[in-house]
Amino acid sequence: MLVQFARFFLLLVVVGIPSNTASTAAQTAPAVGTSLIQPCQFGAQLQGEEALIVVPENRTATSSRNITVHYFRFPARKPTGQPPVFFLPGGPGEAVTAKQITAGLQQKRYNKYAEMLAFNQTRDVVIVNQRGNSHVPGIHQLPELCFAQPGQRLEALTFDKAGARLKAGLQNSILTCQKLQFDLRGYDILHLVEDVDAIRRSCGYKQIALRGSSFGSQWALAYLKQHPEQVERMLLSGVEPLNHTYDSANGIWNVFQRVENELRASGTIKLPEAGLLGALKTVLTRLENQPVRVRGKHPRRGGTTEVVIGVDDIRYYLTRPILNSRVHSRNMLELWPKMVLELYDQNYQYLAAKIIDDRPEVKRYNLQLTLIDHSLGITDKRQLELEDEAARRWLGDVNWFYTATRKVTPTPVVDDAFRQFEISQTPVLLIHGTLDLSTPVENAEELLKYFPHGHLLTIEGGTHAANQHAASFDPRFLKYLTDFFNEQNPTDACQRIPAKITLPPLQFQATGAPSLFSQLID
Repeated sequence: MLVQFARFFLLLVVVGIPSNTASTAAQTAPAVGTSLIQPCQFGAQLQGEEALIVVPENRTATSSRNITVHYFRFPARKPTGQPPVFFLPGGPGEAVTAKQITAGLQQKRYNKYAEMLAFNQTRDVVIVNQRGNSHVPGIHQLPELCFAQPGQRLEALTFDKAGARLKAGLQNSILTCQKLQFDLRGYDILHLVEDVDAIRRSCGYKQIALRGSSFGSQWALAYLKQHPEQVERMLLSGVEPLNHTYDSANGIWNVFQRVENELRASGTIKLPEAGLLGALKTVLTRLENQPVRVRGKHPRRGGTTEVVIGVDDIRYYLTRPILNSRVHSRNMLELWPKMVLELYDQNYQYLAAKIIDDRPEVKRYNLQLTLIDHSLGITDKRQLELEDEAARRWLGDVNWFYTATRKVTPTPVVDDAFRQFEISQTPVLLIHGTLDLSTPVENAEELLKYFPHGHLLTIEGGTHAANQHAASFDPRFLKYLTDFFNEQNPTDACQRIPAKITLPPLQFQATGAPSLFSQLID
């Protein structure tokens, strides 16, 4: 699609000229609100247009240059007059590209592109990408990453020192952006909200429906906060309320407890008397008192070297994929008890190999995520609640990333009133997994109280990818979502949607041979 946008290039290069520049080029540049459109087609499945809309980089500055925001629009195949569904990607920093749509539509299993295709039967579908995203066409795209220098091989990880390195890397990235003349004050949640509304107005829609997952749900809730009359209904999964950008140690610990409960019910692994989480507490206390020096083997290059493992190393890897499991996979949770019990038995070889591989590497962090998340921030009350959580004793500062960088980013921060829950009559369908380590199910349960016309579909045993898990188990899952959008009265559809889908039990890997380390190097 980049090639197809080439004919817009000469026009686009003048979009970024400040609006008060009196040059001929600036006078002929597309005005704010102009959409640069070209047809796009994905086989016979999705047909419509790919577009760039011209918006101010900073709506609060009269001298702001203009930038573009990328979006797709697919008119309904059988129009019913219902409002369009706006898909809002997560992250922040995620994007939906033409290549991803093509690949996604070729898959036979459920994914978000299957949702788009299903909803597009009767509704227009609009996909809005986040301003500055470098994965889609446009001008003035932010550098994707900021970089933090690695820690010392023979120095245990500490969140404080890792945060200081990250802070320095972020400061360097901000300086780079300033040299490139980015006004980073425009890369915040409120600008993302107004970008959505600019596209709504440009396309002539009175109301829109919103579909968001993870940060996309937070983006949708922010739009609802600013433009409640324009929202017809919402479908949100992996829910993040506006005041829940920071992670909850208790929420993470509750997932660990559910894993232990399921492990006990399975009867597949003999646990120590203290239980699985008791064993984990023992490991954390042991390394808190005295880090260990371990000679480990590099998992890819061979050879051995020594590393020092501390309590924050354990904490860091507790929520990371194990072996070849994927992020947000149930397979990771099936391996999790084995990792904890190996550490309890003072077998550090797997963790040492991971640290030997990871610690010397420059760490990469998404710049968009950092800017946008800090613009949402957190209320003082919520921060005190998180700092007082019992699980913080064991997991440490799970928000060390935010703690280290929140005073560095120049994006304006919303006020407490914006973050507060409010009663809304907007119909909403919430979907959430009980084993979600990224956004705990308690988020959705709390949010539901404020939506009298809301319905929560809980995926028992689902992770942050609960939609995929549910669809693989219940063939009616996609129909539940489609019915929610098709019914004139979404409450009628919610009455037919179950309150719970229970996935099959986790299949835990037994303790003993082969160890995680031997599986890693095989």
